[in-house]
Amino acid sequence: MTTLTDQVAVAEEDVTGTVAPVLEVTDLTIRYGGVEKVHPTSFTIGRRERVAIVGESGSGKSSIANALGGFIPPGVGEVSAATMSLSGRSLPAEKAQRIPARRQGISMIFQDAMSSLDPIWSVGSQLAAVLPKSRYGSRKDRVAAAEARLEQVGIVEPRRVMSSVPGQLSGGMRQRVMMAIALASEPELLIADEPTSALDASLAVSVMELMTGLTIENGASLVFITHDIALARRFADKVLVMQAGSVVETIAAADLDHATHPYTRGLLECMPTLSSAQLERLPTLDTVMREETAA
Repeated sequence: MTTLTDQVAVAEEDVTGTVAPVLEVTDLTIRYGGVEKVHPTSFTIGRRERVAIVGESGSGKSSIANALGGFIPPGVGEVSAATMSLSGRSLPAEKAQRIPARRQGISMIFQDAMSSLDPIWSVGSQLAAVLPKSRYGSRKDRVAAAEARLEQVGIVEPRRVMSSVPGQLSGGMRQRVMMAIALASEPELLIADEPTSALDASLAVSVMELMTGLTIENGASLVFITHDIALARRFADKVLVMQAGSVVETIAAADLDHATHPYTRGLLECMPTLSSAQLERLPTLDTVMREETAA
C-alpha cells in the first residue's frame, strides 16, 4: 500500500529521480546606490534542510535574506539573479515599492521582534491575518488555530497573549509570537535573520531548539543568519560562510573543524573558549587569518 509519505516523496522527485531543492539561486547580485553589496552568488537549499549563513557584520548575510523574502524594494536596492526559484516557481528579483509584500511559500523572522511586530494590533489579530483563509474560514476556526499556533511555540496562556499587544510581552515571548506568525502561513521556507541576537545564551539555545523542531514538524526548510558559529554547528546541516559580499565556503556543519578557507578557519579560531579565557590577548580575525595564510 502506498502511504501519503511515499506520495509526497514521489511528488518531490524531479525527472532524474533525485529530490529537487526547495530553493535554487544562481548569480544573485544585490546593489545599493549602484554599489555591489553581494557579488554573484549561487546556492541551493534542500527540502527540510537547515542552512546557516555566517560571517562578519556587513558581509551581506541579511541582504541575501531580505532579497529572498522580497524585502528590498526598487527604491532601496537593486536585486538581480539568473535563477531564483522556490519549488520550481520563479521568484521575481524585485518586489513592488510597497513593503511588506507577501511572497508565497516564504516566511521570515526578523532580528528585532519589537520593531517587527505591529505595536497597535493585538497578537491575536496579527496571527489571524496570516492564517490561510481557505482552511480557516470562520472566526471561530481562526481563533482556535491562532491559539494552537501559540501553544505550539510554548506559550502556556495563549488567550491572554492573543489579547495583548507586543509591548506587554517580554522579549522572549515576542520572539515566540514572531515564530508562531511566521509558521502560521505554512511556509515551505522559513528565513530567520539573527533570531537570537537579543536573547541571552540559554534562551538563544531554547529558541533555536524550538524553531528547528517546528520546521521539522511542519516539513519546512530553514535558513538562519547568525554570528554564533556554535549555534550554526549545533543546529544547521550546512553552513554558507560569507566574506565581503561573497560565499567563500559551503560546508557541512559537521565538517566545520575541517574547513579549508582561511576566513572560515579564522572565524572558528576566534570563538571564545575556556582555553582562550586564559590568554593575555584574545585572538582576532585579522591576526588569525594572517597566521593561516602564512602557514
